[in-house]
Amino acid sequence: MKEIKIIQQFEDVFIEAGKLAVKLRNDAVVKQKHNTGIKDIDIVTSSDLAVQEFVLQKLVKSELKHYEIVAEEDTPGKNLFAKSSDYVITIDPIDGTNLYISGKKMYSIIITIHNKKRPIYTFCYFPEVKWGVKIVYDRYQFFGNKPEIIHNTVLPKTVVYSFYNPIDCISGQSAKLLKKGYVFRNKKEITDDAGSTALFLLGIVDGYFEENGSAVDCLVGLHYALARGFKVYQNIDLTKTVPSIISGGNDEYRGNYLVIR
Repeated sequence: MKEIKIIQQFEDVFIEAGKLAVKLRNDAVVKQKHNTGIKDIDIVTSSDLAVQEFVLQKLVKSELKHYEIVAEEDTPGKNLFAKSSDYVITIDPIDGTNLYISGKKMYSIIITIHNKKRPIYTFCYFPEVKWGVKIVYDRYQFFGNKPEIIHNTVLPKTVVYSFYNPIDCISGQSAKLLKKGYVFRNKKEITDDAGSTALFLLGIVDGYFEENGSAVDCLVGLHYALARGFKVYQNIDLTKTVPSIISGGNDEYRGNYLVIR
């Protein structure tokens, strides 16, 4: 489709944006964005703003300016795109900002396109380790050398989550999985060096749960699972974004999904 062909022309730009994040890291200025007490949510850096605007100013020079944009940060480029369209581009300039300022390696830049029903394009790149994944519809391709991360022992059939415990959110489905030997673990129980998405992409865990996910980064795990043909249980509304329940600020998609290898 047209939008896929166009955005693929910008993949070198996304790589350059990642390089920019690496370059700006040592001098990044950290500011408080929210007051939830969760560092992963509360902070923003000057690098987030610069990387996002770098990408938006490139995209807006193409036909992609006619598409709706959901971007993590409040930068001028957000206002240059269509207010509504059949397709939505989402951008997270630095997913894992707390990892970024803590000297960790597994932060990423994420760009997706969805048609308000399902993701159709994903580009997730970890610039510090020069590794990532590209997904177009149901075809996926990793590029770069797969990184190794330090983590605690992970049992088989482990399902990772970031904020909302699936036992509380999908009690019926969770009970069935527990009987089959699955275990649910918060990402922080596994490692401080990576987020849930990276743990799932790296194959360290066998499942991934997302509830009321941030609109700019929550679709990577879902799209990867769809492309791999994993078991997917989803009830997520992609037709509109709403303010985050946790922060009251950043946009999120209400609902949830559970994916299992």
